[in-house]
Amino acid sequence: MKVNTTATGGSYGTKTADLYIVHNLAAVNGNSRHTYHAMPPVGWMNDPNGFNEAFGKYHLFYQFYPYGPTWDSMHWGHYTTQDFVKWKLEPTALAPDASYDTDGCFSGSSVLSDGKLYLIYTSVVGDRQAQALAVSSDGVRFEKLGVVIPGEKLPKNCLKTDFRDPKVFRRGKMFYLLAGAMSDAGEGMIVLYRSADLAKWEFVNVLRKDNFTTRGIYECPDCFELGGCDVLFASPQGYKTQDWRFENVQSSIYMLGKLDVERGVFEKTYEDEIDGGFDFYAPQTMKTHDGRIVMIAWMQMWQRYMPTAKHGWAGAMILPRELSVKDCRLYQSPVREIERYRWNPIGFHNVKIGSRNELTKVNGTKVELIFTLDLGDAKRVGIKVYQKGEHDARIYYDREKDLVIFDRSRMGTEITHDAEEKDASVRSVKVEIKENKLGMRIFLDVSSCEVFLNGGERTMTGNVYSDGDGITFFAEEGSAKLIDLEKYDIVV
Repeated sequence: MKVNTTATGGSYGTKTADLYIVHNLAAVNGNSRHTYHAMPPVGWMNDPNGFNEAFGKYHLFYQFYPYGPTWDSMHWGHYTTQDFVKWKLEPTALAPDASYDTDGCFSGSSVLSDGKLYLIYTSVVGDRQAQALAVSSDGVRFEKLGVVIPGEKLPKNCLKTDFRDPKVFRRGKMFYLLAGAMSDAGEGMIVLYRSADLAKWEFVNVLRKDNFTTRGIYECPDCFELGGCDVLFASPQGYKTQDWRFENVQSSIYMLGKLDVERGVFEKTYEDEIDGGFDFYAPQTMKTHDGRIVMIAWMQMWQRYMPTAKHGWAGAMILPRELSVKDCRLYQSPVREIERYRWNPIGFHNVKIGSRNELTKVNGTKVELIFTLDLGDAKRVGIKVYQKGEHDARIYYDREKDLVIFDRSRMGTEITHDAEEKDASVRSVKVEIKENKLGMRIFLDVSSCEVFLNGGERTMTGNVYSDGDGITFFAEEGSAKLIDLEKYDIVV
């Protein structure tokens, strides 16, 4: 396959980025750095890209700016892993060094074809965005092949300035590609293309219009088959808050339904938020060789103060999650491989919870907690993590609101946020309470907290910047019971 292009080769190519990483690794402050989450070696990380399995390992590419902890001229960083827990840094995959991507190699995806790994990404010059292709025979070094979907292949009413984040997938013998776009009237869209060879693409249809429910495009679309239906992901900018849903300035949603690739129509049966926490965006999925659909996402949020920037880095990824569909809803579970890293198990049963319960050896900042609460008659029942003195983060059930609350307002670090966002301190979700019981599975990793509620019915993800390692249970205005608890140290 040949695509006519001319790569100019700039002074800030992949080799320059790799040299910078080597020479500046030692200057990165280790404070707040995770131990089993992917994060940038130096500088800035945002959207996951090209998440896939190839050449006997899993590949995670990501939006990367090596030269500082702020968003700037986007590169593609690269990690590989055998188990989604330990991450090996690979050479930088893409840098904005060609004539058609001088202002950034934005987000995209990857696909295997004819024994080669292809990256398809958004190339940016000035305010124009297009989709470009690169290829590798070893999954490490990539050759750019040029633009394959220019802005001219958009529908006439679409802006060439907002056309990005291609996700490629196969159906039968054809390749299909989703991308975010925007109409000249300001409507966010998801558009669909198809190709037989990854080089020549034809427009199929506008898969979704937002009817002005957002303030921007649908970024980072994704589509996959699961549980007998099609699942469509997107990350809309400025989605309108609906009660307790979509409280972040940028949201991530899933839709269940049926995708007709011939007509380019998605018949939606259900839509919801993917994660109800503070720090979750741009999820991307892959299918493993054993048939699992695994999702990863950026564990941060736009338009907020990022405390780790002063340490020389910003951004990280969630612990990858296995997806399933149950009762016509999306469920999430941490990848099963994390269980290989459990150490020092501790268990408790039938512990009465009062205003403050400290359990022997239940503490730490790199731990997994699995527990079930009998909510009793208490007004609020939950757990405090990263506790030290008056500082902590709290996850609890509020009986009057009938919501699970994640409150990091007391963590001791203020997170400034966009004026359009109500706050960056409290998030809530609604779960089904059966027999007055609530199950939680929580993962802490130095400065992150990922909460799985009722077996993955809902999840809440948030960064917590606190010096504490205390973990306590509490009940307010009544009593409750800790039915069972498993606690493990996670050591990688």
